[in-house]
Amino acid sequence: GLGVAMHASVTTSPTISVVVNNFNYARYLPEALDSVLSQIEPHDELIVVDDGSVDESSAVLARYAGNPQVTVILQHNQGQLVTVLNGLAAAQGALCVLLDSDDYLLPGYLMRLRGNAQEYPDEDFFFTAAQPGGDNAGSAENMREMLAKMEVPAGATGVSLWSTWAGGEFLGTPTSGLALRNTLVAKLLALRGQLPDEEPIAGWAIRLLGMNKASHVVSRLSADGVLVRASSLLGARKHYCGTPGFFYRVHGTNAFAGLGAAARIYLRITRKKQIVLMVRAALDLPS
Repeated sequence: GLGVAMHASVTTSPTISVVVNNFNYARYLPEALDSVLSQIEPHDELIVVDDGSVDESSAVLARYAGNPQVTVILQHNQGQLVTVLNGLAAAQGALCVLLDSDDYLLPGYLMRLRGNAQEYPDEDFFFTAAQPGGDNAGSAENMREMLAKMEVPAGATGVSLWSTWAGGEFLGTPTSGLALRNTLVAKLLALRGQLPDEEPIAGWAIRLLGMNKASHVVSRLSADGVLVRASSLLGARKHYCGTPGFFYRVHGTNAFAGLGAAARIYLRITRKKQIVLMVRAALDLPS
């Protein structure tokens, strides 16, 4: 009967926790959350961490509070990295899937991910291609070109510890394309006290490159920048799926996409160095 079939699917496939971080994206939040709820199975969960939003986010989240598979965590503003880590700390699933609230999952992604996690039990870090889009076709196209330069062959990518240690390699995708086994999550959470995200940029660079000092991109490290590299330095075995798994919304309020080209290059280089030095120190790796 149905009970047997459901029980079989639950025992053979890893349970999933989808962790959504949100800050002032009430207008996009329903699309993000509904994309998750349409794909999760009965033993999965959706965790939304709201980082002190001052828009309509709390009203949107109240509509989902009655769903037993949804956990809403409200906190004062602490930045994206802390928000994601707080969500991961609450997650119960064998596989933790990350999603930014201005993006959404594409149909079939979680089923594909579950299959990959079962097929490759030794791999603990999965990342999937993005489908950039948004109101401005030019910006979306620029993002497509940028992601294409970072593209790697699909399948197992192996361990990138040394290339990350030496050159700060970023072997992954933006936050919404990342999924980590709970064993890797536990290692990252054990380091969290040594992974601060507040790394201000030098005043001269802000002035010269016309950056907005108040922007969180200028004052804080990105969650994906830290988690992708920290996972590499922890020796994570990574796996890449070339089929797009999420819609990557490129919009005017995308903090990074909104910067000028020179500012983006500068931030990429400096952030890479900062993160690698920070994680090396946390892991007691030689510098």
